[in-house]
Amino acid sequence: MKKVNLFIFGFLMALLVGTNVASAFEVSVYGRGIPSEEIYQGKSNFFVDLGMHSITSENWKTALDKLDKVVILPNQEDIKNIPAIEPLGVPVIVSDWKGADTDFPVLPSFFYHENEHTLEIFNWSSDFPDMSFIDTARKSIEKENPDQILMIVTEKNAQFIKDQLTPFQEKTEWIIRDEVSENFVQNIDIPEKPVIYFFFSSRCPICRHLKNDVTPPVFEKYQDQIKVIYLDYVISAHYEKLVLLEETWQVEHKTSVEIFSDAGYVASEDEKTINEQIEELIQKTLALSNEEKKKTQTLFTGKIEDLIFNRFKGFTPWVVAGAGVLDGLNPCAFATIIFMVNLLMAIGHTRRRIFEIGIAYSLSVFFTYLLMGLGIFHIWQTLSAYQIISRVIYGVMASVLIIFAILSIKDAIQYRKDKKETEFSMGLPKSFRIKINQYLKKSFSEKKLIVAAIFSGFVISLLEAGCTGQIYLPTIMYIARESTSLRAFFFLLLYNTFFIIPLLVVFLGVYYGSQSKALVNFGRKNILFSKLAMGSLFIVLSILLWQSALS
Repeated sequence: MKKVNLFIFGFLMALLVGTNVASAFEVSVYGRGIPSEEIYQGKSNFFVDLGMHSITSENWKTALDKLDKVVILPNQEDIKNIPAIEPLGVPVIVSDWKGADTDFPVLPSFFYHENEHTLEIFNWSSDFPDMSFIDTARKSIEKENPDQILMIVTEKNAQFIKDQLTPFQEKTEWIIRDEVSENFVQNIDIPEKPVIYFFFSSRCPICRHLKNDVTPPVFEKYQDQIKVIYLDYVISAHYEKLVLLEETWQVEHKTSVEIFSDAGYVASEDEKTINEQIEELIQKTLALSNEEKKKTQTLFTGKIEDLIFNRFKGFTPWVVAGAGVLDGLNPCAFATIIFMVNLLMAIGHTRRRIFEIGIAYSLSVFFTYLLMGLGIFHIWQTLSAYQIISRVIYGVMASVLIIFAILSIKDAIQYRKDKKETEFSMGLPKSFRIKINQYLKKSFSEKKLIVAAIFSGFVISLLEAGCTGQIYLPTIMYIARESTSLRAFFFLLLYNTFFIIPLLVVFLGVYYGSQSKALVNFGRKNILFSKLAMGSLFIVLSILLWQSALS
């Protein structure tokens, strides 16, 4: 017996998103008899079949075939008819039935999506459901946070389930199966809130700061009146929607963060004014009547791909290269390579090894961004485990830089006290540095250190990117992913080449600067100033890394 393709059906339902042009959408629930033809011509968006029809499976199949969007919530007697209905591909939900084998299409709950709102449906067929199923339902509701819940229960299990799911009572509609009459039909209105689309890039620190730290208060103020949808336009489908909305509203000055509703848009990166602009947009949106609402479906009748390709044709190599250089001004990447060079110099590594490790790190950044541009590593950025690892790495580096700062300041204090000229050692005694170097040489071969540099470049590149290029880069990435355009791939290479230029300048500046006789002589003649300046630099870099670790 083949399984009903529940996941494909659910995915297709998830695509049925549009604009909030009404205050509610309607779901029709029926049972104990196939409803009359009138139900098919009604305004219902979706149908829930409770079964218990007392008809043959063939007649049931014929009735279901007339409905485009329907889910079956059978009782335990109906389950024997499911194999005959299975070829229709209609999802079947039994939230508390384990089944004798895995062939039966049992699913804990079903999600129906309409106009960016979600209805989660549960079907409790057993009078005494296992507590593990209740826990599964609770976790699902907490995770997905549906706008409305439909619970189909029995007379005996109703109170028990209500008691266990008390926190969700306010948005739950209950239907007791035993009380369902012959030819039962009930229409349920699912309330809709005006939708606010918040477009951002997960690769952009400014975007993440605005999304996570700056704008939440204004959205929380109106959380009972609006629904905020966050869309990362690094994902091609989200970028298509962003371009569509930009075309609809004729957005001229594009930014890395853009917010849309039926009343207009906000395009801003200014954390001082963005909340004021968002609140004004929300108030305009709430004041709209149904007739005044501007549909987010654009009047553009062609393909969205054509819009994106036309945008891409307007790019020039100089614009792309400039965006790459500006985005390459990444403090966290700079802090990391300065940290690595100074650590290796402090413990006495050779110039050749330091150069190789710095180049390996820079090339790792280049190729990671290139592969990300082709969409290869995007999923990694959404993994919680990856986020934790990134935060730990930043936290460790920030802590070590603080230690460096303390040791540099200690060096300065010691020099002021003794007036004795010393080599720059960050306070580490020569014997201690020799021991550390011996340990590293014993534990880490040159290849292992290079691998560590490559890994560091990879992890930091996944977490950090600039924001200037988010106006251009998503278009280039989209074309490179969705077509075989050599021009798009060339632009991607060009962007990433210029992206690492600032990083290489910083690395080579630190590397050659440390060997410059003029700088060395200046440092020796101004030891107190040099050590205090170095300590201050380490403190600033540590703060930057801590900000990234905590944001």
